Amino acid sequence: MGKRKLVIFLVLFPTVVLVLLNFLLVFTPEMGFDALWYHLTLPKLWLLKHQWYFPGGLLYYSSMPRLAETVFIPLIQLFGTAGPKMAQYLAGVGTGIYIWKIIGQFKLSTLMKAIGISLFYCTWLVSWQSGSAYIDLIRTFFEAGALYFLLNGQWKSGGVFLGLAIGTKWFALGSLAIYSLIFGSHIIFPALLMSLPWFIIAYHSTGNPIYPIFSGVVENSFAGIGGSLKHIFLAPYYLTKPFDDFISPMAGMLFIISLFVLRSKNKSLHQIALVGVLGTILTMSIDPPSSRYFLPYLPALAIGTVLGVNSLKYLWMKRVLVVVTILSGFFVLSLRLIAMAKYVPFLTGKVDTNTFLVTYADRLPGTFIDSDTFVAGLPEGSKILVDKLHNLYYFPKDFDHTSWVPNDSGYDYLVTVGENPRNVEGELINENKLGIQVFKLDK
Repeated sequence: MGKRKLVIFLVLFPTVVLVLLNFLLVFTPEMGFDALWYHLTLPKLWLLKHQWYFPGGLLYYSSMPRLAETVFIPLIQLFGTAGPKMAQYLAGVGTGIYIWKIIGQFKLSTLMKAIGISLFYCTWLVSWQSGSAYIDLIRTFFEAGALYFLLNGQWKSGGVFLGLAIGTKWFALGSLAIYSLIFGSHIIFPALLMSLPWFIIAYHSTGNPIYPIFSGVVENSFAGIGGSLKHIFLAPYYLTKPFDDFISPMAGMLFIISLFVLRSKNKSLHQIALVGVLGTILTMSIDPPSSRYFLPYLPALAIGTVLGVNSLKYLWMKRVLVVVTILSGFFVLSLRLIAMAKYVPFLTGKVDTNTFLVTYADRLPGTFIDSDTFVAGLPEGSKILVDKLHNLYYFPKDFDHTSWVPNDSGYDYLVTVGENPRNVEGELINENKLGIQVFKLDK
């Protein structure tokens, strides 16, 4: 094997292994908090109740953009939990393909294209999201597609892809502002037209077309001027440390290099770097900053870094980029192998889903787990009300929650946790080892 082929192998090896590991994760039980809270629960409830919007505090996300969760509905019906997780997995791989294609348009070598993919895919955040039922990689895929089309002058397709991103997450409205500033305002109409159904649904459900923005419901909010300037000035620090979900040791460096790339006279390279830099600045304006909101701008930073370093006359800088990319890739791969170890008993068939979930119940706060399958054995057609429990994807029956029904009138059973039996008009008929209680309610 020649020296150049060996270097390409070392760059690609962590990426290929992570692609394989993440594929295995698709078929493991979901443990992500938000996925069990609403990304998976909302499409499951639609299958059970054919109900879209749920008033009350628990599922306020039911009137937010839900393009990805709508796609999850048939995927859950046909493939169970693995269906939505596979959509995220393919979105991660698809984003890598867009990175490869964009760098390839600049006639760069296979090595540089491999580095671009590694800088994106060999990150902790992309890796765990690839095996989860979150939606951030799906949004990232749409925005990477928008970048690809807009760089090639296909503004209608670029606008449509941005519209799909907005339909996935409202924060992509910020991306639309950035892309329209860089590529022209003509992309706004196709983007808003594509995302129009989600505005209509939100308005119909809540009276606010961009709910929950300006509703006081969402926890994340924009930092003040002082906080934003602090986050932006210290962006390399915030991006590198695990402030939310760890990205990679390279994250801060990508931002710094992209700042210098902004000076490039190459129009396309300047546009790519500007997307990454402005996206990062927008992300840093959130209090607290979130790496999941930053994820859609990571491809632009990775591409801008590769193109910028490749354009330099200093060969040693290219060599440094190669070396640190390899080291970062193997570092993240090592972390992911350690994290994957807990799934080995499940993947080898030694434990089933329920046993696995019970084993890691301490990592699943507020999650319903039917450890003794008692709830699953309740009579068919029973009306079940749930209280206090937060993440209900694994609930095996149709149910209602006290956040969207006024009282327990007409219900047969109450499922809750930590409740004093004296406060319930009914009989405590079961309490599993996780403390989840089942009451037979008085009629």
